[in-house]
Amino acid sequence: MIARNAAISSSLEDYLEAIAEIIEKNGHAHTKDIADHLAVTMPSVTNALQSLAARGLIAYHSHAPVTLTSSGAERAAVIRRRHQTLKRFFADLLKLEGEEPDLAACRIEHVIGETVLSRLAALAEAIGEREDCAGLREYLATTMPQIHPDSELDMQLVSLDQLPTGRRGVISKVAENLRGIKKFADLGLVPGTLIQKEGRAPFGDLLRVRVMGSSLSLRARDAMYIWVKPMEP
Repeated sequence: MIARNAAISSSLEDYLEAIAEIIEKNGHAHTKDIADHLAVTMPSVTNALQSLAARGLIAYHSHAPVTLTSSGAERAAVIRRRHQTLKRFFADLLKLEGEEPDLAACRIEHVIGETVLSRLAALAEAIGEREDCAGLREYLATTMPQIHPDSELDMQLVSLDQLPTGRRGVISKVAENLRGIKKFADLGLVPGTLIQKEGRAPFGDLLRVRVMGSSLSLRARDAMYIWVKPMEP
């Protein structure tokens, strides 16, 4: 028997979470229910259930419903709490829509630490409820939906060198013929990134832009290859 408190993979966490959700919904969880829920094959489910059973997290017998042990139910509750906390954060603060909050939560819930998660939850609660955060809530509601890469055919796009000083925009496209394109990518100049043009240098063709909290200098002739969608003021 593997130690009950042994770490489990993100894949096994997904199985444990799925079992808890299916039991909550149907009152029981059969192997086929789990396979359908996770869109995986029956042999994959069998292997995962055997691993969870070896860790004392579930009771598993062929042709019988899967049940959670007390330690399994406790760990599943932690995983589900992580998922719901992250999902609310992405939906309420980052204004992601559709399936994006759920998908983002699925990817991050397995690696985020409890301290970080708790602080994200506290941040979300403060922004969502404090009266002195009303302005911030309004800012998030109008700004966040604008931060996403757009089609390069969008007629609203302008090259970064033509973006008015002080104006913010979201990078939509970086032309492939930009020299040193990997260097710019390493600096965060990639589609979907929020950028602000701070101004021009007094001499030469250098521009100052703000990206991911840092100010960068780049040549205007390079900025011509970076296309952005200006954000509403």
